[in-house]
Amino acid sequence: MSVPFLKVLQPGILTTVQDTGRFGYQRLGYTQSGAMDDFALRIGNRLVGNPENEAGLELTFFGEEFLFLCDAVIAVTGADFCPEINGSTIPMWQSILVKKDSVISFRNRKYGARAYICVRGGVDVPRILNSKSTDLKSAFGGYMGRKLQAGDILSIPRIDLPADYIDKRFPEELVYTNYRWHDQPLTIRVTLGPDKDNFTGKGYKTLLESEYEISEKLDRQGYQLVGPRIEHSTKGPNIITNFTSLGAVQVPGAGTPIILMKDRQTSGGYAKIANIISPDISKLAQRGMGDKISFESVDISQTRDLFIDQEKTISKTELDLIRRCVSFKVQVDDESYIVKIEEVDCQ
Repeated sequence: MSVPFLKVLQPGILTTVQDTGRFGYQRLGYTQSGAMDDFALRIGNRLVGNPENEAGLELTFFGEEFLFLCDAVIAVTGADFCPEINGSTIPMWQSILVKKDSVISFRNRKYGARAYICVRGGVDVPRILNSKSTDLKSAFGGYMGRKLQAGDILSIPRIDLPADYIDKRFPEELVYTNYRWHDQPLTIRVTLGPDKDNFTGKGYKTLLESEYEISEKLDRQGYQLVGPRIEHSTKGPNIITNFTSLGAVQVPGAGTPIILMKDRQTSGGYAKIANIISPDISKLAQRGMGDKISFESVDISQTRDLFIDQEKTISKTELDLIRRCVSFKVQVDDESYIVKIEEVDCQ
């Protein structure tokens, strides 16, 4: 029997229930959906002992506030929106025990665009087409097929508070290595094509040597960029409508790229000049309006190696990257300090 665990006090701009996505139904017109930054979601789930494809909450920018209706083990990952519980800062990328009647809030933004709350046991919502993800355009999945609103109450399957999944963390240095928060522009790696004949050599040169800015036209469906115009060949910008892939870089007639994201349309008729490699989707998902990006071409072999490297990082989470980390507040005269005692390997 499910147990109510969270009440929405302030939903923020856009908070939805997302897992890693809905696969195998694009041919029927259903989009993928899922966490924009599935790296953060997967690590968060591993920190609390869930299957990595379990559903959590995706928060878009700051301003959210939630009341816990029972004790729960959670992890907050992704963007740093300065999370606090009852007014006290809590660590990110670490599993913590939250007590009943506590309030978690996200007051400010240090970096990133999307944060994730993963809870031990997962969010208890119906699984539709093998996924709990919210499809906002089709209005199904997640919590009643919509974004969360004040007063909504979410449940977990049961209360489960194992000591083995409290105070475990993902190393900060690996977080920074993955996201490169302060890189401007952020280099996004792509494979070129598939519609190579629709672009000139000058068009490809423009793509790979220019800097682009993310415009105000961005959402879970896609990011429209501002920057130098990409030149089409005599074949022009239109193709016979075919499937769209996550990270596809479409170039309409105006010549400015549009990057397709998790809630993209299932098919499209604009030529695609490149496709972002999967390890860099999470990095892009954490950028917002005004952020700058550039593109770097990689071949299939490099793409495979980069994908394997990221998967190894994620899969190691339960083995040797997570350490027990206990924090204490120490008062010395009039100054207070947070002291962390972390488990290390002794050879």
